[in-house]
Amino acid sequence: MRYNDFRVALPNSKKKALYLGAKHSLFPEVQKTISLIFDVLQEELLPPVLPENTAVIFIEALEGKTEQAAALIPRVKEISGNAALFVFIDHRDPDFLLAANRLGADGFIEVPDDLPNLLSIIHQNSRRQNNESQGEITSFFSLKGGVGRTTLAVNVAQHLSMLTGGKAVLVDLNMPLGDCALYLNSDENQGYSVNDFILNLPRLDEKIIYDSLTRHTSGIYSLGLPTKMEELEHITDTSIKSVLATLRRHFDQVIIDCASDLSPVTLACLDESDNIMLVAEPSLTAMRALKIAHDTCQRLGYSQKRLRLILNRETSLGDEITSELIEALKLPFSCMVENNYLAFLHALQEGKLLHDHSPGCLADRQIKAIADLIFLEEALAADRQPFAAATSSPRDWLKKMLSRFFPAESAMTGARQ
Repeated sequence: MRYNDFRVALPNSKKKALYLGAKHSLFPEVQKTISLIFDVLQEELLPPVLPENTAVIFIEALEGKTEQAAALIPRVKEISGNAALFVFIDHRDPDFLLAANRLGADGFIEVPDDLPNLLSIIHQNSRRQNNESQGEITSFFSLKGGVGRTTLAVNVAQHLSMLTGGKAVLVDLNMPLGDCALYLNSDENQGYSVNDFILNLPRLDEKIIYDSLTRHTSGIYSLGLPTKMEELEHITDTSIKSVLATLRRHFDQVIIDCASDLSPVTLACLDESDNIMLVAEPSLTAMRALKIAHDTCQRLGYSQKRLRLILNRETSLGDEITSELIEALKLPFSCMVENNYLAFLHALQEGKLLHDHSPGCLADRQIKAIADLIFLEEALAADRQPFAAATSSPRDWLKKMLSRFFPAESAMTGARQ
């Protein structure tokens, strides 16, 4: 039977999709992209009753019409039943995206970049609705220690915990001596360590997982390193991937504080990450290390869209020098966090996180913006599969590159934050 014959034989087999909007030039492309699975209808105004079997609804938030879209979302949700609701956007307005997400939008389609992946976006949402999807993993990484990576990881984790209603977990893999417990003012012997988690993986269910993790007063769950050095031998790239796969199933956000190296464990974290936050400070050595880390991630096949470059401890006095470094290294920075040493120090001395010590200060707002970026990327992502290596043997290339360019940095662990 030919394909056209099959379509004639099953005329009512398709689900319905409803396009709400007046941008007639966009509708034909949407129709063409998903016509294999959906019959797409267009309406400029919301009808009082949706067509039977409507599974997907699209609305426009294009050309600055975000207020109209935000007002329409609750009305659509009221009559849509179980239909998925997607919003077409032509730029990323964080305020609108957060508001639309909270009003009930299931996803966002960026025009024109996401249009070819429209079916993939719809399918991914269906998996989420059926509890088949997994939480998002974000790794904070730097090849140079002392740039404030742990500080950022812990404080961003607090904001992500608030955004997800407590469904965020912080994993300390800054071996051999991570400092996350210090920043959280928690007892390192309380709850499971990463090693305990690995040894008990076969018996872990949801209740045991939540009971075994340490929980900070802010709501962050955490999984720390073992206090005995000999227990580190159980933490391998294979075991860490199993740990992360388990945490994905039970948490919306998994935040990792990686070591300042390219060991198998660190590479396993980066391989599994949906977002890689590359951290530097405005110094020549830190920027050089950032450039190498950025290029290494690209050579290993990690998508540029998943890399985020954070300039920490930024000062207005260093603007000119920093700009020259960024331009010379050709690095597209995503975020900056001001150098507020005293606020971070006093918060640490009082056993608090920055948001609890100095809520609303510029550094706290900047850290919240990073958390918002990570949180929104989950809603905007068209493909949440782990990164794939660009070559058949990236680790061989990596070993050669490390030995030639930065043998000292590749051995660094336990960085000071």
